[in-house]
Amino acid sequence: MSYCLNPDCQKPQNPSDAKFCQSCGSKLLLGERYRATELLGTGGFGRTFLGVDEFKPSQPRCAIKQFFPQDRGLVSSVKAKELFNREAVRLDVLGIHPQIPELLAHFEQAENHYLVQEFIEGRNLAQELADEGPFNETKIRHLLSDLLPVLQFVHSHQIIHRDIKPQNIIRRSTRTPNPSAIQADDRKEKQLAIVDFGAAKFMVRCNHVLNGIVYL
Repeated sequence: MSYCLNPDCQKPQNPSDAKFCQSCGSKLLLGERYRATELLGTGGFGRTFLGVDEFKPSQPRCAIKQFFPQDRGLVSSVKAKELFNREAVRLDVLGIHPQIPELLAHFEQAENHYLVQEFIEGRNLAQELADEGPFNETKIRHLLSDLLPVLQFVHSHQIIHRDIKPQNIIRRSTRTPNPSAIQADDRKEKQLAIVDFGAAKFMVRCNHVLNGIVYL
């Protein structure tokens, strides 16, 4: 299926090979390569879609974020763009890390702002808690040993996430059918990934000198 990204479209579902929405006529490919296939969720400032990159032969899946404030009257267009661009800037600064979604694209199309990033497949910790109940001490220790290094990496780039919560921590699922391949790549596949850097901000270091001593 191809999902129309026009916020005002009444029938967004389209055939998977369609180039234009059959309902509203909007262009379905973003940047001539990204196609939304499914609505994953909505928030106060945007919608997230599952998508595919049709530019590559393997057509890998990706996550497409569209800036779409629920109440457009409360946010000026300039401020809205600033808020949405923040996540793209943070991801771009952090570069490529196995526990942070890679930024693939960031652009404007048809007066809407989009951010395309790596799709992290798996369950978030909120879903794990709901299904399995409270974590025991062993699982919490494993969780911390997996998360603390990536948080240290983020902080080393002078960035604070500011929204660490179970919903924003995803445990990658293993999709490789070959048992030997799973064992060889088990550490990478089962790492916890941190997502949603929309609330992140750069740290500002202030040096204060008092009686000859520098305080950071």
